[in-house]
Amino acid sequence: MARPITNIKRIEFTKPEQNRIALHELEDSVADHKTALQSLLVLIQDLENSGVLEILHAALNSKEKIASIALEQILKPSVLNSVKNTMIAVGLVGKIDPDRIGALADAVVVGLQRGHESLESNKKVGVFELVKALRDPGVNRALAFVLGLLRGLGERL
Repeated sequence: MARPITNIKRIEFTKPEQNRIALHELEDSVADHKTALQSLLVLIQDLENSGVLEILHAALNSKEKIASIALEQILKPSVLNSVKNTMIAVGLVGKIDPDRIGALADAVVVGLQRGHESLESNKKVGVFELVKALRDPGVNRALAFVLGLLRGLGERL
């Protein structure tokens, strides 16, 4: 039977040897990623030439001041109201059936086209033409929609 190993020698490198190993690993990594590093250096030089690096450096040195100004602006009532309104609008859009929105959008596009055609014709609309239009199924359907919309709005207001 084999005897258990009781004496383990650990190889401990000195600080200069550790540095030499780390540099060798770094050289290998640089060689493996040569193209990416060259592109990164070109990008950094372009940022330096355009002054962006200087701006970033100044922004980092003034981060507390910038943060306080940003916070002050965000806490203004008008900004808070805008955020609240945006959240309400997103919630509203989320509640509406996409098929209905699509149909309504198509109807608005066609309605705008027909409206512009009517304006370009310069034809005057009289009372009798309004009464005649009420018999048109499309106009009647649109009026029924608008009346339903107004009733729904009135219930909630």
